[in-house]
Amino acid sequence: MKAIFALCVMLLALSVAAAHHHNEIGISHRLIGTWTDSQTGECFSQYDVTITNGCHGSRVCSVCIGTDATCRLRDNNSIWNVVRLSNGDITLPANQTINLNSSYTFGYIVHGTAVPTLCVKSVSFC
Repeated sequence: MKAIFALCVMLLALSVAAAHHHNEIGISHRLIGTWTDSQTGECFSQYDVTITNGCHGSRVCSVCIGTDATCRLRDNNSIWNVVRLSNGDITLPANQTINLNSSYTFGYIVHGTAVPTLCVKSVSFC
């Protein structure tokens, strides 16, 4: 029991330390449009997603954004300007950075009208 408690305390401390920079990386959605496919009757929404670097004096070299079941792409071609990993995570394209107080935008088309849940999992600075 003590070992489990110690492990939980260590994980909490690690997540607080990691979250310090994560909360300075903003993710915002902008709905471009919603429509219903006339052949299938399925509803789709297109979003632009902006990643903003608010870190003090640091340029973002890479960022890993986690997704969950709410991020159901229409198909494999329905996401652009980012790389989607096999586990569903989203990363910046190679050689793409985000300067201090700058942003980077990508887009996708998802099933339904709900805004997908995205979270910053990791950030690397240059």
